[in-house]
Amino acid sequence: MYKRLLAIPIAALLLVLSACGNGGQTGDSAASKPTRSINYLGNTYTIPARTKEIVFVGFPASYEDSFLLGIPPVAATVDKNGKFPAEYQAIIRNAKHLPYHIADSIGELVALEPDVIMTTDKTSKEDLAKLQTAASVIPVSTNGADWQENLRLLADVRGRDDNLDTFIGKVKQNTQELRDKLAALPEKKVLTLWFQEGSFYAYPKDERYNYLLYTDLALPVPDVVANIQERTALSMDALAKEDPNYLFVMVTKEDQPAFKQLQEQPAWTNLSAVKAGQMYMNAVEPGLAGGTAYSNQSFLNAIRKQMLKMSE
Repeated sequence: MYKRLLAIPIAALLLVLSACGNGGQTGDSAASKPTRSINYLGNTYTIPARTKEIVFVGFPASYEDSFLLGIPPVAATVDKNGKFPAEYQAIIRNAKHLPYHIADSIGELVALEPDVIMTTDKTSKEDLAKLQTAASVIPVSTNGADWQENLRLLADVRGRDDNLDTFIGKVKQNTQELRDKLAALPEKKVLTLWFQEGSFYAYPKDERYNYLLYTDLALPVPDVVANIQERTALSMDALAKEDPNYLFVMVTKEDQPAFKQLQEQPAWTNLSAVKAGQMYMNAVEPGLAGGTAYSNQSFLNAIRKQMLKMSE
């Protein structure tokens, strides 16, 4: 499903869907340009009146929004391995590669003379200050509740009058329909984990796919999710204690040998989800950001297929 979504623009994607603080941040390089103001999550940001050169710094979710809107960045930071995530090659293949820690090489970014830099709300204050010397900076929310605002933000930054209401309405309609169907399941404790370098990692209840699962779809929040405030390693003992009915695990190709070895442990084979055949590895592409319009629809499709056994 992911590859089919990746190959089509937002207008065609609508057909697929039917089946299922502180503002005024302006960099020195933009000081002499005509400006305009945009509002985002209660903050006002001053950006150039005409914006074309957009840079993404450390926030994969923006790649997904840029794909849906057809707004490629002029440059973007690579991942820790020095590469662009494979999942986003279609939208960033022509973008300039910037170092993962671009704030420590700010001169390279300044030389690009970008109009706007879009980063994450988890970027440190020190790095934000450095980025602001290169251009107007907007920290984009990592809270899954803000996926609509994030999508509209990018369209607003680019100055494009994209009609997103139909698309957003269809995603919300699909979500409500799936929520109604899931309500009939007798056992529905669902947990989504990432397996990296030999360990499981869980995210807080509003990050990655968790807002979709526990707020939009109204599934019960597992304790291992409810009790954390940031990405947290999860031991096998803690996973066994939680013992979800459905388990979605995201595993990159590099980590699959270690995950295969872990699956031989009795603690793993005794999990309810494993015994019931309700553990799903990479039901969606593991590199998706989660919490975006694109990721959420991909995960909705996976839930329909796996938990409800419905064809796409």
